[in-house]
Amino acid sequence: MVRKHKQTDPFEDLTWNDLTAWAGSKIVSRGKNYQRNGYVEDLARMSDGSLIAWVEGTKRYATKVLFEDGELESNCTCPYWDTCKHAVAMVVEYLDCLKQNVKIPKVTQKDRRLKLFDEFGEDEDWLDADDDMNGFDDFSPQQKKVADVSFLEPFLKKHTKAQLIELTKNLAECYPNVLEHLLDQIDLSKGTVNNMVDAVRNEIMELSSEPGWQNYWRGEGYTPDYSRVKHRLEALLDQGHADEVVALGEELLTAGTSQVEISDDNGETYEEIASCMNVVFRALSQSSLSPAEQMLWAVDRELEDQYSLCEGVKVFWELKQKKADWKKLADDLLRRLKSFPKIKDDGLSSNYRRDRLTDWIITALDNSGRDGEIIPLCEKEAVKTGSYVRLVRMLMETKQWKAAEQWIHKGIKATQEKWPGISSQLKTALREMKEKQGDWLQVATLRADDLFSDPTLQTFQEFQKTARKVKVWTKVKPVVLQYLEIGKLPQSGSSWPLPETGIPKTKERRPRQFPLTETLIDIAIYEKRPDDVIRWYDQRKSQKVGWWLSEFQEDKIAGALADKYPDRAMDIWKRLATNLIAQVKPKAYAKAAVYLGKIQRVLKSQSKDKEWQIYLAKIRKEHARKRKLLEILDGLNDKRIVDIL
Repeated sequence: MVRKHKQTDPFEDLTWNDLTAWAGSKIVSRGKNYQRNGYVEDLARMSDGSLIAWVEGTKRYATKVLFEDGELESNCTCPYWDTCKHAVAMVVEYLDCLKQNVKIPKVTQKDRRLKLFDEFGEDEDWLDADDDMNGFDDFSPQQKKVADVSFLEPFLKKHTKAQLIELTKNLAECYPNVLEHLLDQIDLSKGTVNNMVDAVRNEIMELSSEPGWQNYWRGEGYTPDYSRVKHRLEALLDQGHADEVVALGEELLTAGTSQVEISDDNGETYEEIASCMNVVFRALSQSSLSPAEQMLWAVDRELEDQYSLCEGVKVFWELKQKKADWKKLADDLLRRLKSFPKIKDDGLSSNYRRDRLTDWIITALDNSGRDGEIIPLCEKEAVKTGSYVRLVRMLMETKQWKAAEQWIHKGIKATQEKWPGISSQLKTALREMKEKQGDWLQVATLRADDLFSDPTLQTFQEFQKTARKVKVWTKVKPVVLQYLEIGKLPQSGSSWPLPETGIPKTKERRPRQFPLTETLIDIAIYEKRPDDVIRWYDQRKSQKVGWWLSEFQEDKIAGALADKYPDRAMDIWKRLATNLIAQVKPKAYAKAAVYLGKIQRVLKSQSKDKEWQIYLAKIRKEHARKRKLLEILDGLNDKRIVDIL
């Protein structure tokens, strides 16, 4: 938040810290460049104290900045959705004018910019290449603003039929897309749609022949434009040719899946194809297929879909289907399951496909009133594919607790070595079941098992919460800390009042090196014990192998030490900042500035402003040739902008 200002001219007291808090370091940097290059023109002041100017960018934008309730606010006719570089440039230009004693004129009532703001509004949510923070220059058709052409109606109504025909012919001659659209309408009006269907099929083949790709930093790439395919599918559907749309949709999904698989464009190709498939699923319910056949067609497309291209199918499933049709679907899918190919030894991809088919069978059985067949089916499939979690969830939903627990233990035994992820989910299901039953002692036991299997701050906190609930925390905490320090697991007895889980222990894939300093540091931070934070941090650094911590962890440690051991905290932040600056990247400079700001706050709290200025001056001197860094460092200066411009 920008700090509030109360003086006559609130702009005059702004600092770089204020602008950075308002717009972000990257936008501030770009805004300063705009101001330096003279892109701000016709700066003026409004009667309410707001600033207004023209700022050159991709286009010429009207920009306004004001203070509202003591906070900076901006409005700009550029398409950027937040505080933009044009607004920052204008503020800096105004402050520079103050510094140079340049008189700022007042806005007149006839100023065109006032009308622009009234017409433009403040609700734009689309981007322009010039204003995107990440340099993403190209956008798919779905991201572009759709033009409102309703204003043409009065103009067109003034023309005679002959004039409109002539106008249409001229447009068709000048614009191939208009001609193609009219040819499609001719085919549809004649009832002969084969030409149009062939044209759509050929366009799908052509568009899908090349993968989509984008190099956002260079502004290069290719995104297939399926908008004409979508338009033609909609035209076919509107004229009652739903069967043709469904058939084309099947071909589109096959070709589109292959294309998306090899594309690298942040999902833009996927969006193009998915928008067309939405039309296909609208057509499905209007096709000549029987309701049961429509349902089977939709299921097949979802089973084929590997990239969520069929999300639009929800429109079809929102329609109410008859119980008899659900029954027929269930029978069809059960026959398919019976002839499903034998699962290979690895079982991974085959299991997944078989499980998806089984999920649809369960849905069909449920909607056809054949609930009694669901659990037996799940039991058979659990043994075949390892889908124990699905079975256990079904049993828990019907409150068959005893059977659920039996299958949990059976599933853990079967999957513990081969599929540890499934085993972990089964343990979670067991704990949830015990929670529903109110068996909190067993829940605490399972939480303890989680902690010893995966010793992290999160598992420590979860175990602590449950152990306190059953009033054993004071007894078990020393045992837990002992394990984290020397690796000694607890033994049942007076020092460990919790029962056994009944779950077989798994072998550790990699022996742990004790003490587990990273977890001990996290716990010491959580419990606000800075002395232990330093102790375990220093011990970790003394380890020969694997002592390093992530930047996030180092920052967290420094934050925990800042109050009691400020010098140690600042040493960490200085090292982090130095490493980032050495990367010689603007993004790294911005991150370094965050740590430098923390050092500044610590020194300021100790009334060591002079020491901070000396340290900052040293950095500026050492990196005097790094212009971007120096600009970012300007934001750490508490002096008013007008005093340092």
